[in-house]
Order: sequence, then C-alpha cells, then structure tokens
Amino acid sequence: MKQDMVDQSKYIPSFSNRRSVLLHLQKAGYQISRSKLYEDFKKGLIRKQVDKTVLESEVRAYIIAGNLKRVDGSLEDLSDLQTQKSKEELKKLKEQVAKLQFEREKDQGKYIPRNEFESELAARAVVFDSGFRHAFNVKAREWIALVGGKPEKSADFLQALNEMLDEQLTSYAATKTFHVLFIDDDLKN
Repeated sequence: MKQDMVDQSKYIPSFSNRRSVLLHLQKAGYQISRSKLYEDFKKGLIRKQVDKTVLESEVRAYIIAGNLKRVDGSLEDLSDLQTQKSKEELKKLKEQVAKLQFEREKDQGKYIPRNEFESELAARAVVFDSGFRHAFNVKAREWIALVGGKPEKSADFLQALNEMLDEQLTSYAATKTFHVLFIDDDLKN
C-alpha cells in the first residue's frame, strides 16, 4: 500500500521538501518566513506526504488557509505544475494526431515521397522532350509547306524549333517549387 502511494506521488505535482515550498511561495510574491511555514506544518495547516513531499494542491490550500498575503508578483509567477503538464501533454497529443492524420492521408495516396515524385517528373520530362523532337522531325516539311516556305530550309526551321524547345525544357527543369494539382476521380463522375 505504501509503495502504491509513493508510485502515485510520482505523477502528482509536488515539491520535494518544505524548503522548496518556502522558496516557491517567496518567488510567487507571498510574504512568509521560514519559521512561520515550519510552524504551520506543525499545526497541520499544510501536510507532508509519506515520502516527505508536499503536494501542490496542499500548497494552494495553505495559501488560503494560512491567509498569506502577496507582496509582489502575479498569478503567473506561481507555476501551476499540473497546468504546465496538461499543456505539454496536449501539445504532444496534437502532434501525434497530426502525424497520424498525415500517415493516413499518405496511405490514401494524397501524398507521395518526394524522391518518387521527382523521378516521375524527370521521366515525364524525357517523354515530353522526345515526343516534341520526334514531332518536329516528322512534321517539319509539312509545316514549312503549310506556311508557303521552301522545303530546303527545313534544317534551319527545325533548329529554331529545337532551340525554342530547349529553352522551354530548361525553364521547366529549373523550377525548384513544384505545383501539382490532384484531381479526385470521384469528382469526375
């Protein structure tokens, strides 16, 4: 039974001894002397636990029961250990939820690993490039005839098209920020 009480006290905000209670109260701006605090312990206005620690709730009750006066400081100075612990636990919980949500969305296909995305993008750029170059070679004479030009000049025309393509591919490949639009198949139907 005693061991259970000691184990539980590890999780309850407390002060290690009477001196730490005194320093805490003085730091929070309460006017209290060492002798008064020790006398109040003897009177039972504030109690120690079996393991000699003093619970934070005991200290808060003592402030009221002992009619302590605040000389300076603010309520923020009196650190509420339980509130701090709760805030940290809430922060940790929110981070865990965000991580789980991201993992779920990744499993659903909303996100893909960056290296896979970049590999796919590079492969598509190669297909894009070769497709254009092939189309230029096949259609060059047709385009020249279409605009009323001389078919003998197709080499110059083809070179100009390839230079334009190179410029476009260079700007396409140099982009550091990728903007990808995901279209949900359910929305199409």
